Amino acid sequence: MKNKTKGVIAGLAGLALLSGGTTFALWSDSDSIPGGTITNGELGVSATSVGWFDVSPDRTDVTVDATPVTELDGHTVDLQTWRMVPGDVAEGTYGLDVTLVGDNLVANLDVTSSGGTTPLPEGLVVSYQVFDADGTDVTAGVLDGTSTTLRFAAPRTGQAAGTPVNTGTVVVDGTTAADLFVVVTADWSAEASGTTAASTMNAATALKDLTVSLQQDRSGADFS
Repeated sequence: MKNKTKGVIAGLAGLALLSGGTTFALWSDSDSIPGGTITNGELGVSATSVGWFDVSPDRTDVTVDATPVTELDGHTVDLQTWRMVPGDVAEGTYGLDVTLVGDNLVANLDVTSSGGTTPLPEGLVVSYQVFDADGTDVTAGVLDGTSTTLRFAAPRTGQAAGTPVNTGTVVVDGTTAADLFVVVTADWSAEASGTTAASTMNAATALKDLTVSLQQDRSGADFS
């Protein structure tokens, strides 16, 4: 056998031995993907301060623009000691904070009157209005057990900008609470008939409570 041929055979034999005695390592690599943090939003509603005023239009000893929202002339009263008579008009102002934090957060605010089973004297009407921070009347109703609904939404993009599709929606800034006011008015007409003075004198009238609830909503034009 020629020396050149012997060298080739020997090389092949060495390759065979090398292949049989070891395993080739396939390349691999790894890295980690950060999980990130998802921050939940917030939905909340809370009632704050309250103040009552005698805003009877024929009173002369009044403070001009006494009421904080409707700016009616009147003076403050304490319902524990103030006594109402036909012809009087009383107004109570309640603060209301609505918080919405969430890029797709839309909610309905329901204002419902409840409780206060004492019948109202003839001619006494108790109603309420809801005003936004600018003093604009956004909804109203009568304290008769029915409810009214007001739609709120957080801004569309990153809590910083954007306008909801639904008209009449109150947009709540993503970093603050919407300042609302609920104004309750008790108006006892001096022209009321059908009752006797004796039946209404020294009687206590329990005004119906107002229940304010905020419920998330994913329906309407803002959603598909």
